Amino acid sequence: MRLNFINSEIYSLHAAALILGAAGLFSRVLGVLRDRLLAGRFGASRELDIYYAAFQIPDFMSILFLLGAGTAAILPIFQEYFTKDKEKAKRLISEISTLFIIGSVAISSIAFFIAPYLMKFITPGFSQNEQAMTANLTRIMLLSPIFLGLSSILSAVIQSFQRFLSYALAPILYNLGIITGIIFFMPFWGIRGIAAGVALGALLHLSTQLYSVFKLGYIPKFLPTMSHGLKRILSLSFRVISVSLSQLTLLVLIAIASTLDKGSISVFQLAYNLYYMPIGIFGASYAIAIFPRMSLAFIERDKNKFFNELFLGVRTIIFWIAPAALIFVILRAHIVRAALGAGVFSWEDTRLTAAALAAFAIAMIFWSLSALLIKAFYALENTWHPLFINIFASILSVFLAVFLAGSLRETSSFSQNILSLFRLGDLARTEILGLALGLAIGQIVNIILLYFALLRLAKKIFKDHFEFPYAPIIKIIAASFCAGIATYAVRASFSATLPLISFAQVLIQGAVSGTIGFIIYFAVLFLLKSEDMLFFWDSLERKFLRIKKLPKYWDGESNLGRHL
Repeated sequence: MRLNFINSEIYSLHAAALILGAAGLFSRVLGVLRDRLLAGRFGASRELDIYYAAFQIPDFMSILFLLGAGTAAILPIFQEYFTKDKEKAKRLISEISTLFIIGSVAISSIAFFIAPYLMKFITPGFSQNEQAMTANLTRIMLLSPIFLGLSSILSAVIQSFQRFLSYALAPILYNLGIITGIIFFMPFWGIRGIAAGVALGALLHLSTQLYSVFKLGYIPKFLPTMSHGLKRILSLSFRVISVSLSQLTLLVLIAIASTLDKGSISVFQLAYNLYYMPIGIFGASYAIAIFPRMSLAFIERDKNKFFNELFLGVRTIIFWIAPAALIFVILRAHIVRAALGAGVFSWEDTRLTAAALAAFAIAMIFWSLSALLIKAFYALENTWHPLFINIFASILSVFLAVFLAGSLRETSSFSQNILSLFRLGDLARTEILGLALGLAIGQIVNIILLYFALLRLAKKIFKDHFEFPYAPIIKIIAASFCAGIATYAVRASFSATLPLISFAQVLIQGAVSGTIGFIIYFAVLFLLKSEDMLFFWDSLERKFLRIKKLPKYWDGESNLGRHL
């Protein structure tokens, strides 16, 4: 079977983002299926707490192994080398891959032996037996950061050549591996089978990247040398790793959650996974698609191109995320019940998870911009600004989480108002809502500081002033509020005619309410003559009616993708 389509080149920003977004959607759907299988089997229980806690060391090591930051550190330097000397660019990839494999195996080996001791800090609220089981699962999962880290390094080559399809397929295969562990491994090996599925998924993630770099002729070779380019990458990577503090913040919050009631980690993680679904589809997709363009704009010192790409990304992400955030808040219980309401996952579990999801959704717009803004700093080869801002935001998030969790534990007018707002006044173990609120507020502060620091830095580098077009954003926000009102009205009208009893009723009520909300959103943008809406509609017409309608700026050349 021919697989050349996987390695096809994609120049169009919207085509690349569409592919990444579509693949991200499918991957997130698989992620929801994965969580539904886990929630249905375990509920918000200590067993599921153990599984999610076991992820913390591998996820932290993934940061060390450049999972989140590897491309950001490697891609600009690789592109610079590639424009000057292609063979030198190949050697650079071999050097960083060699160093990574040696270092990752060594660190993983150390983590394997000290995992039981680390559990005392990561899960201080667990019993000794629970910590021992968490350590065992962690040891099995330690293969995943090695595979995922190498995959991240190779993705720098893939993104440089605009091979976004193979990059987009990787997370789909990763989730399929975990689902395989749940369905096929767990009946034989128990919860250890899920950990084995994680390792399998990471291997599958790497396999699609290996295929693409093989077709491009960039398969790494064992090359234990230390060139100037590698030193630059290591210098940048160290600071980029320091910037990637989100997982460290989550690790601290998971440790705090382990000291709360059983199931608190599960509620927090399940809500976070659902919340991150639209962010991964839209926010991460456009950040990945735009990053190579911003990097090249900086290399060429093209200020107009850099600002245009940055602002296009900001506007497009807000275009999709703003209505989604409000609809998530309004339909939080429907989303949680439809996604996770199976087996032993109780109504109390649903309410707690829905409340945490609503708390996260407050920061959805801001969080969605995080990847884009950080990558914009990386494109400018500056990591110190986001480093200090993220450190401050992480400390603030933890402080607020501890304060709010403690406040919700006490009976006061403040706690009662918060619980009433999230409709948890009659439930126990509500402290987990405080952790979600603390993380959300910290992230809002983080993005606001990042945005203004980025604009100030870019203006200093390019020695020019560039105003952000705020008018389109105002139209988007106005249309989003209209969509929220419509969604709430439709949901309320269903309360008497279609009560939330069965899965089908929950799904129908949520789907109809959300769909009408989005219809109203797009209709209002049309009435307001939103440039973003008109451009989106124009792109759809060209995509599906390309013979009848050509781009209005078509210049007669065959490679239309470069203009989109």
